[in-house]
Amino acid sequence: MSELPKRLERLFLKLDRAALAVEQHLADMLFAINNNNLSDAEAIIAGDETIDRREVEIERECIRLLALYQPAASDLRKICFAIKVNNDLERIADNCVSSAKMLPILVENHVAVQQFPTFRTLSDMTVDAVQQTIRLLSTDQTVPLAVSIIKNDRVVVDEAFRNFLQAVFAEEEHLPSQINAVYALTSIGRALERIGDLCTNIAEDTVFLLTGEIVRHTI
Repeated sequence: MSELPKRLERLFLKLDRAALAVEQHLADMLFAINNNNLSDAEAIIAGDETIDRREVEIERECIRLLALYQPAASDLRKICFAIKVNNDLERIADNCVSSAKMLPILVENHVAVQQFPTFRTLSDMTVDAVQQTIRLLSTDQTVPLAVSIIKNDRVVVDEAFRNFLQAVFAEEEHLPSQINAVYALTSIGRALERIGDLCTNIAEDTVFLLTGEIVRHTI
């Protein structure tokens, strides 16, 4: 095996580890929010620095490979894929952090996400999307799985987000200090919806990696 394939293999292993770390970040964030655990939320915010460093490390490696080997065809697609997915993973982590930052507002105003059954549905759908995306990045890189992630986000995650917003606005007049509480709840819901969108981005990029076709806005 020549040097470039070896380095690409190591690059994708780093990408897999980054994806697993982001998946854990999401799980930790949801645990903190579901349990009104402020110390766990603070740990998520502090831990974002580690994910940021990993993202920069992977991006630098991609740039080094482009500069050293001037890859073409499939190898170039792999590096472009790694750059884009690396950025999307970091953005998923950022949405976890932004959600964790909303928890003190909910605690201060004596509001809990458990008041809204639709939140459980939204969070479960988001976790499933991320788990499917992790599979896509590790052992099951197939076009059908990627397409199912794309369709699932547009049908399931987006609908779950709309239902959660409707539930929050329906209870708006009963929430203490309603402006702050509603802001925090809708911000968390929006962050989860964006995580679903980022999973869609990764799935679309996987189709490009496997087929060379750009399917954005076409599925």
